Amino acid sequence: MPKFEAIRKQDLVEHLAQVHALSRAIGSAISAIEKNNLRELETQLATQETICNRLSGNKLVISSISKAEAVRGETPDAPLLQQIRQAHLALAQLNRAYAALVKRSRRYLGLIAALYRGHGEGYDRGPSTGPQRHTWSCEV
Repeated sequence: MPKFEAIRKQDLVEHLAQVHALSRAIGSAISAIEKNNLRELETQLATQETICNRLSGNKLVISSISKAEAVRGETPDAPLLQQIRQAHLALAQLNRAYAALVKRSRRYLGLIAALYRGHGEGYDRGPSTGPQRHTWSCEV
C-alpha cells in the first residue's frame, strides 16, 4: 500500500472516530439536559465545539469522501466510506433530536422565567383600602 493511501485511510479512520465521539458528546449533552446538570452540559458543549473544529479543519477527508460518493465505484476504502456515511446519518438524526430538545427546553425556561417575573404582581403590600379589622361571624 503506497504511503499516500495509508495516510488517507488513517485520516478516514480518524474522521470516523471523531464523528462517533461527536455523537457520544451529543448523547451526553442530552442526558445532562434531562438531569438538569449544567456543569456536564457545559463540558459536553465544549467537547462538541472542539470536535467540530477538528472535523471542519480536515478538508482533505471531507473532499475525499464527497469524491468517493460521486464516483460510487469500488475502492479499497468503500467499506470504511460506507461506515462514515452511516455515522453521518446517525449523527444527523441525533442532531435533529438534540435541536428539538433544546427548542423545547428554551420554551420551558421561558415559561418558568415568565412565571417568576409575574410572581407577586397584583399583591400590593401598601395600605389596604378595605376595612382594617376582620371579624368572623357565624350563624347558627
